[in-house]
Amino acid sequence: MLIALACAGCTKTGETDGAVSEKTTPATSPKTSTKRDRPARRPAAPEAAPATAVPAESPRPQRVIRPSQKVPQYDERRLAEIGIRRYESKHLILYTDIDPAAARPLPELMDRAYDAWEEYFGPLPADSEGKDFQMIGHVMADRDLFRTAGVLTDEVPNFQHGINRNQLFWMNDQPTLYYREHLLLHEGTHCFMLAYPNPTNQFAWYMEGMAELFGTHFTDEAGTTRLRVLPHDLQVFDGWGRIRIIEEEVHEKGPRRVAAVIGIRPDEFQKNDAYAWSWALCAFLDGHPKYHDRFRRVGFLVTNHNDAVTEMNLVFKDDWNELAEEWLLFAANLCHGYIIDRTVLDFRLAKALSGPGARTQIDIAADRGWQSSGVFVEHGKNYQISASGTCVLSRHPKPWESEPQGISFRYHARLPLGILVAAIRSDAPIEKPPYTTMLDVLPVGRGRQITPDVSGTLYFRVNDDWGELLDNSGMVHVTIEAPPAKNDE
Repeated sequence: MLIALACAGCTKTGETDGAVSEKTTPATSPKTSTKRDRPARRPAAPEAAPATAVPAESPRPQRVIRPSQKVPQYDERRLAEIGIRRYESKHLILYTDIDPAAARPLPELMDRAYDAWEEYFGPLPADSEGKDFQMIGHVMADRDLFRTAGVLTDEVPNFQHGINRNQLFWMNDQPTLYYREHLLLHEGTHCFMLAYPNPTNQFAWYMEGMAELFGTHFTDEAGTTRLRVLPHDLQVFDGWGRIRIIEEEVHEKGPRRVAAVIGIRPDEFQKNDAYAWSWALCAFLDGHPKYHDRFRRVGFLVTNHNDAVTEMNLVFKDDWNELAEEWLLFAANLCHGYIIDRTVLDFRLAKALSGPGARTQIDIAADRGWQSSGVFVEHGKNYQISASGTCVLSRHPKPWESEPQGISFRYHARLPLGILVAAIRSDAPIEKPPYTTMLDVLPVGRGRQITPDVSGTLYFRVNDDWGELLDNSGMVHVTIEAPPAKNDE
């Protein structure tokens, strides 16, 4: 089941004061179950009121406020004298000793992130004084300088990269521009998500995964910043490295199952692989068109005092097995430039070919991931597959045309680029690694006979790097033929 872990979030210290609030029902409250999950119940008939009953007064709604937090008071003049400068925006007061040219854009970046958090999670309540939420951050190139100034005290536990306490955070400066901004957004996301009591705080994978998800950002040449992007280029996202961590573990051990990611303990976040897998699961659920809306409703709990842990366990109940298998394919093939909505699996019910010698034809698009043939193949039977057609796999420096046998001067996954490949999705659950038969790829090319080891749905795709599907075009025409009658063999 999803959300099986009860624990604290990232490296943080201190607890949030209790909020003065009552459970409220916002106009756009999240729906975490469908009518199918919960059959409508007929309301009970009201009991007759006693003859002497006095009409009850409507309870006065209690104002919902965000817990007030203590903020440090610094000697601003002394900080400036020793080289710690102060920069401020609506949602961030920043103290730092890094180059002013690098420091000045950071508060504005945090404000843009704040708008994105509100759009995604909903607005935070104001505090008792009606003030907007403003974080106090510290980006430190020289930690000793901040200790000398009394800004980094012994009350703040030791940390490797960053740490947060309510609306305060401290972070070490980072060697690359991108990762400095990424870590700033990561810690800021924690501050926002922890500003108000909510049921998501106990799930380490969610708290860390969402902080990583909002930290992955991209600013274009026009200065527009987008958050929650799936990194498309190793150099642009310099210093981040989460995808490389996953690629290396997949190569050595295979992809982690969803349950293994959800089960990551808080103490495991001493290593970067825990951050990498938590980010990947959040990115998958947030970016997948089938699961996005339900995952977004989980996020809506962050800014609403609402005990909905039981509901969260039901979020993906109806299609858990499909989600778990599709996640394995995502994790196993994750790379820079991966586009989730081009790799969505079609789980429609497949049918066996109508009889001996029966055949069917389908078109397989070159710019998509695995595509269902709609054909159910049986274990131990022989099937003949043939293919024709031309597709384009790249347009630079010139169009690369490929027929179903592929292009032999470039390879992906040890097979020629552009070759037609097949996989069979078993109709029975797989109880041992890698927990899906769809990672067993069969080269087809112009044609071949297959004898399935398992019974299930036959899928095809044109072999290409999973991050380079966007510029592909064209189709491969595939014919699948059932075994002939025995007396015809």
